[in-house]
Amino acid sequence: MKITVLITALCLGSFFVNAQATSTVQTDETMSPADALPEYPGGFGEMMKFMHANIKYPKTAIDGKKSGKGMIKIMVMEDGSLSEIEVIKNINGCPECDEEAVRVIKSMPKWKPGKLAGKTVPLLYNIPVSFRLPQ
Repeated sequence: MKITVLITALCLGSFFVNAQATSTVQTDETMSPADALPEYPGGFGEMMKFMHANIKYPKTAIDGKKSGKGMIKIMVMEDGSLSEIEVIKNINGCPECDEEAVRVIKSMPKWKPGKLAGKTVPLLYNIPVSFRLPQ
């Protein structure tokens, strides 16, 4: 069943939609534009491959026909490690899906950190997540 769900999701492009990042950094109560945003090693396409290879649609969610869209916030630190991984928009009716998305993101390799004024700085990055069952 897992293979069918993943293959269908890949064909529909519905597991993960585009990722977006904050483009400003708060420093001493002012907002400044970031010079370079954080990036998954190899770029967005490689991040999608990683997610597709590692995510497992929870059996309870499949059995309960649960699906939906959500948003996961991460902080990419100066060394590229991820912290403050948090669900900021729940995947409707599917806490198991939220947990699975967080689990996979926690297992990601270090990212290329963002920069501000030529220095690496921690930056927030939001990853939209979508779980869809096959029709």
